Amino acid sequence: MTEPSHLLAEHRLELTLDYGQFILHGGEGEEDVELALLDAAHADRPSAGDGHTVVVLSPHQNNFDMPMHIQVWDRRPADEGEWQQVSEARLHIGEHGLTISSPVDGWADAPVPPGDYLAEIAGTGFANYGWPGDTTPGDHWRIRLWPDDGTAPRTARQWDMPGYGIPANSAAPPTEPAPNLPEPESDRQRELRTQAQARDREEWGGDPIPAFAGSYHGRELAGYDRALAESIAAMSATRLRRLAEYCAQRAYDLAGLSDRVWVRPVLDALASGAPLPEPFHDIDAAFARLDKDQYGPDEASFQSSVVREVAQAPRPTPNPYDRGNISRPHFALNTVFHARHTDPLQGALSAITEAAITFGPDVESLFTGIRGEFDLPPRS
Repeated sequence: MTEPSHLLAEHRLELTLDYGQFILHGGEGEEDVELALLDAAHADRPSAGDGHTVVVLSPHQNNFDMPMHIQVWDRRPADEGEWQQVSEARLHIGEHGLTISSPVDGWADAPVPPGDYLAEIAGTGFANYGWPGDTTPGDHWRIRLWPDDGTAPRTARQWDMPGYGIPANSAAPPTEPAPNLPEPESDRQRELRTQAQARDREEWGGDPIPAFAGSYHGRELAGYDRALAESIAAMSATRLRRLAEYCAQRAYDLAGLSDRVWVRPVLDALASGAPLPEPFHDIDAAFARLDKDQYGPDEASFQSSVVREVAQAPRPTPNPYDRGNISRPHFALNTVFHARHTDPLQGALSAITEAAITFGPDVESLFTGIRGEFDLPPRS
């Protein structure tokens, strides 16, 4: 009789998926292999790996809030659940655990013990191949890992989309085309390109802003408040760092964190440029401390402390920062780490986003404060 497998650990996280792919990193192996593995995955769908890195193709172009369930087993677990896409690969994981990423802003970590594993990557809940019709289409994924026992990975399974089928594997790279003889664009290709350009302009609120290329946070800000986004794109590195610090302070004030004894030192350090003190020396330690601080001021009292700088703010577009009933302190806490990001622009955009979500329906109060603090033009 086969000995039953046992679940050793599990972790739940969320990933910002874009460009129809995500990558499992074991933390070792050669660098800059992702593009070659991406080509290999398209040639033999739906994934490809080299033993240290695995590139996985998702049917969906994007899911900016994609749930992932990571499980570690002592041996291959029994098959369970209905999964539309399943593939397996060997994966060596180093001392820093498993990292999962997706272009451009997707990044999440799971503390998987070092070792050689077989990894099963399974997804379901798909709506379409390509653009799913929404930024959060609802697909979810499970990654199961168990010690590599030398058996070969099982044959992959792909989603057979009703009315469409399964995408064909890509052919080998074509030979170099003759000079000045480009392949003519079909009417369908032209239509799809025009639709994509129109979607881009709608999301950006105009032409894409070059300084924000590849930044979902920048695109989201531009789509909601184009004038503010253009002003931030033109800021110097010094002003961008000041902006991130301002957003952190406002978010901490609103979330009721500023006056907590263990939090006050980090705001002082942020203002003076000193190293972040404990527990903010480590992001996991800071969140663990916040989780333990559950008997602080009731979150409902934070709402009454909001200073409404705009009584009836116009909202020509839906507010993407209003996420409903959230834990404001948890979103606010991240902003000090963004303010210390090595890239001033990325740090500022991330800090603005976290602070804006903290403000939620009152985001105009934050944006009006930014305009006043940095002498920026009003919203058009």
